[in-house]
Amino acid sequence: MKSTLPKSLVVICLLGLARCASVPKSKSAILSPLEDRLMALEMDLKEQSKEITRLNALINQLNVKSSTETAPLTEGALIQKPPIKSNSTKVVMPRSLSVIKIQPKQSEESVAVSPLMEDVETIADSSQDSMHSYYRGVQLYNDKHYEEAIDFFKSFVTENPNHVYADRAQFLMADSHFKNKDYSMVIVATHLLESKYPYSLKLPEAAYQRGIAFIEMNQIAQAKLTLSNLIKNFPKDPIVGAARKKWVELSKDSSTRVQ
Repeated sequence: MKSTLPKSLVVICLLGLARCASVPKSKSAILSPLEDRLMALEMDLKEQSKEITRLNALINQLNVKSSTETAPLTEGALIQKPPIKSNSTKVVMPRSLSVIKIQPKQSEESVAVSPLMEDVETIADSSQDSMHSYYRGVQLYNDKHYEEAIDFFKSFVTENPNHVYADRAQFLMADSHFKNKDYSMVIVATHLLESKYPYSLKLPEAAYQRGIAFIEMNQIAQAKLTLSNLIKNFPKDPIVGAARKKWVELSKDSSTRVQ
Protein backbone atom coordinates (compact mmCIF):
# COMPACT_ATOMS: atom_id res chain seq x y z
CA MET A 1 0.00 0.00 0.00
CA LYS A 2 2.80 2.36 0.89
CA SER A 3 4.64 1.54 -2.35
CA THR A 4 1.67 2.07 -4.65
CA LEU A 5 0.59 5.48 -3.34
CA PRO A 6 3.61 7.40 -4.50
CA LYS A 7 3.33 5.84 -7.93
CA SER A 8 -0.29 6.97 -8.23
CA LEU A 9 0.69 10.49 -7.30
CA VAL A 10 3.45 10.46 -9.84
CA VAL A 11 1.02 9.35 -12.53
CA ILE A 12 -1.48 12.03 -11.57
CA CYS A 13 1.22 14.69 -11.58
CA LEU A 14 2.45 13.59 -14.97
CA LEU A 15 -1.07 13.70 -16.38
CA GLY A 16 -1.56 17.18 -14.98
CA LEU A 17 1.68 18.38 -16.50
CA ALA A 18 0.79 16.84 -19.81
CA ARG A 19 -2.61 18.55 -19.80
CA CYS A 20 -1.09 21.88 -18.89
CA ALA A 21 1.44 21.48 -21.63
CA SER A 22 -1.29 20.72 -24.20
CA VAL A 23 -3.29 23.91 -23.49
CA PRO A 24 -0.97 26.35 -25.34
CA LYS A 25 -0.95 24.00 -28.28
CA SER A 26 -4.76 24.03 -28.50
CA LYS A 27 -4.81 27.85 -28.32
CA SER A 28 -2.29 28.12 -31.10
CA ALA A 29 -4.27 25.64 -33.11
CA ILE A 30 -7.34 27.84 -32.75
CA LEU A 31 -5.60 31.19 -33.39
CA SER A 32 -3.58 30.07 -36.38
CA PRO A 33 -6.56 29.66 -38.82
CA LEU A 34 -8.01 33.01 -37.69
CA GLU A 35 -4.73 34.79 -38.34
CA ASP A 36 -4.50 33.15 -41.75
CA ARG A 37 -8.07 34.26 -42.57
CA LEU A 38 -7.38 37.83 -41.46
CA MET A 39 -4.27 37.94 -43.63
CA ALA A 40 -6.25 36.61 -46.60
CA LEU A 41 -8.97 39.25 -46.09
CA GLU A 42 -6.32 41.96 -45.86
CA MET A 43 -4.81 40.77 -49.14
CA ASP A 44 -8.26 40.77 -50.78
CA LEU A 45 -8.86 44.35 -49.60
CA LYS A 46 -5.54 45.45 -51.03
CA GLU A 47 -6.32 43.80 -54.36
CA GLN A 48 -9.79 45.41 -54.46
CA SER A 49 -8.28 48.80 -53.64
CA LYS A 50 -5.81 48.41 -56.53
CA GLU A 51 -8.63 47.41 -58.90
CA ILE A 52 -10.73 50.42 -57.86
CA THR A 53 -7.76 52.73 -58.45
CA ARG A 54 -7.18 51.19 -61.88
CA LEU A 55 -10.85 51.59 -62.85
CA ASN A 56 -10.91 55.24 -61.73
CA ALA A 57 -7.83 55.94 -63.84
CA LEU A 58 -9.48 54.27 -66.86
CA ILE A 59 -12.67 56.33 -66.40
CA ASN A 60 -10.62 59.54 -66.26
CA GLN A 61 -8.82 58.60 -69.48
CA LEU A 62 -12.15 57.93 -71.23
CA ASN A 63 -13.56 61.28 -70.07
CA VAL A 64 -10.50 63.15 -71.33
CA LYS A 65 -10.62 61.32 -74.67
CA SER A 66 -14.32 62.01 -75.21
CA SER A 67 -13.89 65.70 -74.40
CA THR A 68 -10.97 66.10 -76.83
CA GLU A 69 -12.80 64.28 -79.65
CA THR A 70 -15.89 66.50 -79.44
CA ALA A 71 -15.95 68.70 -82.59
CA PRO A 72 -16.43 72.44 -82.00
CA LEU A 73 -19.48 74.18 -83.39
CA THR A 74 -18.94 75.73 -86.81
CA GLU A 75 -19.66 79.40 -87.27
CA GLY A 76 -23.23 80.14 -88.28
CA ALA A 77 -24.56 76.71 -87.23
CA LEU A 78 -26.79 75.72 -84.34
CA ILE A 79 -27.14 72.36 -82.60
CA GLN A 80 -30.51 70.94 -83.41
CA LYS A 81 -32.47 69.64 -80.44
CA PRO A 82 -34.89 66.77 -81.06
CA PRO A 83 -38.37 67.89 -82.06
CA ILE A 84 -40.91 68.31 -79.31
CA LYS A 85 -43.81 65.92 -79.75
CA SER A 86 -47.22 67.08 -78.68
CA ASN A 87 -50.15 64.87 -77.74
CA SER A 88 -51.18 64.68 -81.40
CA THR A 89 -49.18 63.06 -84.18
CA LYS A 90 -47.76 66.40 -85.40
CA VAL A 91 -44.16 67.27 -84.60
CA VAL A 92 -43.42 70.86 -83.58
CA MET A 93 -39.91 72.22 -84.09
CA PRO A 94 -38.63 74.81 -81.59
CA ARG A 95 -38.62 78.23 -83.24
CA SER A 96 -35.38 79.33 -81.64
CA LEU A 97 -33.43 76.50 -83.29
CA SER A 98 -34.87 76.69 -86.79
CA VAL A 99 -32.28 78.89 -88.57
CA ILE A 100 -29.39 77.11 -90.25
CA LYS A 101 -27.04 78.37 -92.92
CA ILE A 102 -26.45 75.87 -95.68
CA GLN A 103 -24.28 75.76 -98.79
CA PRO A 104 -25.63 74.35 -102.06
CA LYS A 105 -23.63 71.28 -103.06
CA GLN A 106 -21.48 71.64 -106.14
CA SER A 107 -21.43 68.51 -108.30
CA GLU A 108 -21.13 67.63 -111.96
CA GLU A 109 -24.84 66.82 -112.17
CA SER A 110 -25.96 70.13 -110.65
CA VAL A 111 -23.61 72.13 -112.87
CA ALA A 112 -25.03 70.37 -115.92
CA VAL A 113 -28.54 71.31 -114.87
CA SER A 114 -27.77 74.88 -113.88
CA PRO A 115 -24.52 76.34 -115.30
CA LEU A 116 -25.29 79.69 -113.67
CA MET A 117 -24.98 78.21 -110.18
CA GLU A 118 -22.82 80.23 -107.77
CA ASP A 119 -21.68 79.86 -104.17
CA VAL A 120 -24.62 81.54 -102.46
CA GLU A 121 -25.56 81.12 -98.82
CA THR A 122 -29.21 80.38 -98.20
CA ILE A 123 -31.17 80.05 -94.99
CA ALA A 124 -33.45 77.13 -94.14
CA ASP A 125 -35.98 78.49 -91.66
CA SER A 126 -38.66 75.94 -90.85
CA SER A 127 -40.48 77.99 -88.23
CA GLN A 128 -44.22 78.30 -88.78
CA ASP A 129 -44.19 82.12 -88.83
CA SER A 130 -41.60 82.44 -91.59
CA MET A 131 -43.25 79.75 -93.75
CA HIS A 132 -46.81 80.95 -93.28
CA SER A 133 -46.82 83.22 -96.34
CA TYR A 134 -45.30 80.51 -98.52
CA TYR A 135 -47.71 77.77 -97.46
CA ARG A 136 -50.69 80.12 -97.77
CA GLY A 137 -49.54 81.10 -101.26
CA VAL A 138 -49.22 77.44 -102.29
CA GLN A 139 -52.71 76.73 -100.98
CA LEU A 140 -54.19 79.62 -102.96
CA TYR A 141 -52.16 78.58 -106.02
CA ASN A 142 -53.56 75.04 -105.83
CA ASP A 143 -57.06 76.50 -105.48
CA LYS A 144 -56.42 78.59 -108.64
CA HIS A 145 -56.65 81.91 -106.78
CA TYR A 146 -53.58 83.18 -108.54
CA GLU A 147 -53.85 86.90 -107.78
CA GLU A 148 -54.01 86.27 -104.04
CA ALA A 149 -51.27 83.65 -104.28
CA ILE A 150 -48.98 86.19 -105.97
CA ASP A 151 -49.39 88.57 -103.01
CA PHE A 152 -48.35 85.89 -100.50
CA PHE A 153 -45.40 84.73 -102.61
CA LYS A 154 -44.25 88.31 -103.01
CA SER A 155 -44.52 88.87 -99.24
CA PHE A 156 -42.51 85.71 -98.54
CA VAL A 157 -39.70 86.66 -100.95
CA THR A 158 -39.56 90.21 -99.60
CA GLU A 159 -39.32 89.06 -95.97
CA ASN A 160 -37.05 86.07 -96.67
CA PRO A 161 -34.93 86.87 -99.75
CA ASN A 162 -32.23 84.34 -98.83
CA HIS A 163 -34.54 81.53 -97.74
CA VAL A 164 -34.05 78.15 -99.36
CA TYR A 165 -37.66 78.33 -100.63
CA ALA A 166 -37.31 81.88 -101.97
CA ASP A 167 -36.52 80.79 -105.54
CA ARG A 168 -39.53 78.45 -105.54
CA ALA A 169 -41.77 81.25 -104.35
CA GLN A 170 -40.40 83.49 -107.12
CA PHE A 171 -41.04 80.77 -109.71
CA LEU A 172 -44.58 80.16 -108.46
CA MET A 173 -45.16 83.89 -108.68
CA ALA A 174 -44.11 83.80 -112.35
CA ASP A 175 -46.23 80.70 -112.97
CA SER A 176 -49.25 82.39 -111.38
CA HIS A 177 -48.82 85.30 -113.82
CA PHE A 178 -48.53 82.76 -116.63
CA LYS A 179 -51.77 81.03 -115.65
CA ASN A 180 -53.45 84.45 -115.45
CA LYS A 181 -52.13 85.10 -119.01
CA ASP A 182 -50.33 88.20 -117.75
CA TYR A 183 -47.38 87.53 -120.06
CA SER A 184 -45.52 90.78 -119.53
CA MET A 185 -45.34 90.03 -115.80
CA VAL A 186 -44.17 86.50 -116.62
CA ILE A 187 -41.16 87.99 -118.38
CA VAL A 188 -40.43 90.31 -115.45
CA ALA A 189 -40.84 87.57 -112.80
CA THR A 190 -38.67 85.03 -114.65
CA HIS A 191 -35.91 87.61 -115.18
CA LEU A 192 -36.00 88.33 -111.44
CA LEU A 193 -35.68 84.62 -110.71
CA GLU A 194 -32.67 84.36 -113.00
CA SER A 195 -30.91 87.44 -111.59
CA LYS A 196 -31.63 86.86 -107.88
CA TYR A 197 -31.38 83.05 -107.76
CA PRO A 198 -28.92 81.87 -110.44
CA TYR A 199 -28.50 78.54 -108.59
CA SER A 200 -32.21 77.65 -108.78
CA LEU A 201 -33.26 74.40 -110.40
CA LYS A 202 -36.38 76.20 -111.62
CA LEU A 203 -34.43 78.25 -114.19
CA PRO A 204 -35.05 75.93 -117.19
CA GLU A 205 -38.81 75.85 -116.66
CA ALA A 206 -38.87 79.60 -116.05
CA ALA A 207 -36.95 80.21 -119.29
CA TYR A 208 -39.43 78.04 -121.18
CA GLN A 209 -42.33 80.03 -119.73
CA ARG A 210 -40.63 83.25 -120.79
CA GLY A 211 -40.24 81.90 -124.33
CA ILE A 212 -43.94 81.00 -124.48
CA ALA A 213 -44.83 84.43 -123.09
CA PHE A 214 -42.86 86.07 -125.92
CA ILE A 215 -44.74 83.90 -128.43
CA GLU A 216 -48.10 84.95 -126.94
CA MET A 217 -46.99 88.57 -127.22
CA ASN A 218 -46.00 87.90 -130.86
CA GLN A 219 -42.34 88.67 -130.19
CA ILE A 220 -41.03 85.73 -132.19
CA ALA A 221 -37.39 86.79 -132.38
CA GLN A 222 -37.18 87.15 -128.59
CA ALA A 223 -38.97 83.83 -128.17
CA LYS A 224 -36.51 82.00 -130.44
CA LEU A 225 -33.54 83.60 -128.67
CA THR A 226 -34.91 82.63 -125.25
CA LEU A 227 -35.57 79.02 -126.32
CA SER A 228 -32.18 78.79 -128.01
CA ASN A 229 -30.41 79.93 -124.83
CA LEU A 230 -32.44 77.44 -122.83
CA ILE A 231 -31.35 74.58 -125.10
CA LYS A 232 -27.73 75.73 -124.93
CA ASN A 233 -27.49 76.36 -121.18
CA PHE A 234 -29.52 73.39 -119.93
CA PRO A 235 -29.01 70.59 -122.47
CA LYS A 236 -29.81 67.79 -119.98
CA ASP A 237 -33.00 69.25 -118.55
CA PRO A 238 -36.21 67.35 -119.45
CA ILE A 239 -37.94 70.53 -120.67
CA VAL A 240 -35.34 70.98 -123.44
CA GLY A 241 -37.29 68.54 -125.65
CA ALA A 242 -40.38 70.76 -125.59
CA ALA A 243 -38.22 73.87 -126.08
CA ARG A 244 -36.50 72.39 -129.15
CA LYS A 245 -39.85 71.35 -130.62
CA LYS A 246 -41.25 74.85 -130.11
CA TRP A 247 -38.12 76.42 -131.63
CA VAL A 248 -38.46 74.23 -134.76
CA GLU A 249 -42.11 75.25 -135.11
CA LEU A 250 -41.17 78.92 -134.88
CA SER A 251 -38.42 78.45 -137.46
CA LYS A 252 -40.84 76.77 -139.88
CA ASP A 253 -43.38 79.54 -139.44
CA SER A 254 -40.72 82.14 -140.10
CA SER A 255 -39.54 80.41 -143.29
CA THR A 256 -43.16 80.03 -144.49
CA ARG A 257 -43.80 83.72 -143.99
CA VAL A 258 -40.64 84.64 -145.92
CA GLN A 259 -41.73 82.47 -148.85
